[in-house]
Amino acid sequence: MASNKPRADERAPLTAHVDGRSYAAVAAAPPAEEVRRRSEHHNLAGLPAWRFRLACLAIWSATFLAAFDGTVVATLLSSIGSSFNALNQASWLGTAYLLSLCSFTPVYGRLSDALGRRNALLVALGSFTLGTAVCAVAPSMGALIAARVLAGVGGGGLTSVGSILISDLVDLRHRGLYQGYANVLFGLGASLGGPVGGWCADTFGWRVAFSAQLPLLVASVLAIIAFVPSTLGAGGGEGSWSDKLRKIDYAGSTLLAAAIGSLLLGVSLKTAASKPGGGEYAWSDPLVAGLLVASLVVTAVFLVVEGKYAAEPVLPLGLLSRRTPASVAFSNLTMAACIFSMLYNVPLFFTAVRLQSSSVAGAHLLPYSVLIGFGSLAIGYVMRRSGRYYPAMMFSAVLIVASCALMLTWTTSVPEWLTWLAPTPAGFGYAGALTSTLVALMAEVTKNGRSEIAVATSMTYMFRTVGQVLGVALSAAILQATLEADLTAQLSDRTLIDAIRHSSDIIPGLPGHVRRIAVDAYAHGLHRVWQFNLALAILTVAIMAVADNDHIPEAPGGAQDDAADE
Repeated sequence: MASNKPRADERAPLTAHVDGRSYAAVAAAPPAEEVRRRSEHHNLAGLPAWRFRLACLAIWSATFLAAFDGTVVATLLSSIGSSFNALNQASWLGTAYLLSLCSFTPVYGRLSDALGRRNALLVALGSFTLGTAVCAVAPSMGALIAARVLAGVGGGGLTSVGSILISDLVDLRHRGLYQGYANVLFGLGASLGGPVGGWCADTFGWRVAFSAQLPLLVASVLAIIAFVPSTLGAGGGEGSWSDKLRKIDYAGSTLLAAAIGSLLLGVSLKTAASKPGGGEYAWSDPLVAGLLVASLVVTAVFLVVEGKYAAEPVLPLGLLSRRTPASVAFSNLTMAACIFSMLYNVPLFFTAVRLQSSSVAGAHLLPYSVLIGFGSLAIGYVMRRSGRYYPAMMFSAVLIVASCALMLTWTTSVPEWLTWLAPTPAGFGYAGALTSTLVALMAEVTKNGRSEIAVATSMTYMFRTVGQVLGVALSAAILQATLEADLTAQLSDRTLIDAIRHSSDIIPGLPGHVRRIAVDAYAHGLHRVWQFNLALAILTVAIMAVADNDHIPEAPGGAQDDAADE
């Protein structure tokens, strides 16, 4: 039967129609395969766009709550210490959490390989939630410190496994941009934790600041179960849970946790603790020296076990023998030490040297905080468009050097505008460096498949968290050593010297000549800290420069950059 439809031949004008469309429209239409590709979201798991976005938000909710909790506890230290009549032990709430977090972070890489990504994140979130619940009902300071240790066990996995999950979901061209989104939410959580925690403590009591987090944590658990695919990650392959759990490197995990814990506990005792009978620990104190020696011995045993006996080592030594993973790991350590040394000492400059209020001191870090989020997104966008991580990485590290160099000008007579400008580039630089080094690491370890993503990610988070603790501890040791030398040379009252060293709050009320001595001593000590930070920043640039200068691989299937916004 003859058809009534017009024939499409070369003589037909372009304005003629086929099935209601002009020939021009038909010619311009993409082929069927292109239409199919555009209808799919760009994520690696093949999720619909709506579920992909909800999965990311579920993962980032855990990151947000971990950051929120950290600043909540910092705000509550005085209230908690006073309620238990144990203010001298309050600082151990933060120290215990950090020691636990640093020790257990590397374990989550292999755990997520054995159990699957979602299950590993739920284990971490479960431990964190349980620790937070115990904090809300703790009957003593000792119980509260133990609860913070339990929360730290989970906290080590919230950020690292969350990052691993995003790497499983997003191709490398978009990975930096999504890390920027995560960093923005982390910064938002950290900025809200302090004021919300303080308000809860003042209005309802400090226990409510912990118990109020529980519904949010439960909601995060439910969101992760509902929206994050259980198939992400190796999941230990076929077999029962007992078979999967047997694959975990328990010996290596225990030794690594013991080595890190001994190192950080020894340093923390020296720089931030007092002996039970009064007085401070010296480096030569048997407890401090014993912990540091134990760390070295356990590290040596760990290296033997991982190198010769572990079937699936928690920290594959082969990773650290390759240029880019080693560069990323050690540069993250030195960079985190530099930045956290800066963050903990910048407020002290304003309270102890310029004799200004804590609110003024905190305000000077606001530009830094704003640029943390902006830096991650900007560097992520640049890498997405350029397909290169090395220039972004080096540029970010140089910005940190610039901040540290500017802070060397901070004296008792530094111009006000310079106190606002100096820390600011470091915010952009730190965020950009974290984002670009993570992409560099992923680009390297995915060259031969994706089996090393989890362990490489947990490795870099471990080095970063260790650097944070060491930066704070070593800068405190430099400052206190300088204060001890300068004050002892000019003052004879031991009680007054100790009071000045332990609290800057008393400085404004001191007699004029004593106040000048104290201010000059703090200015001298902090100048040495700034020098220490500059040395770390320069070392970071040198270590980063060793990384390979490769291109970021294209998305699988040739997905275009604009797919991220579809």
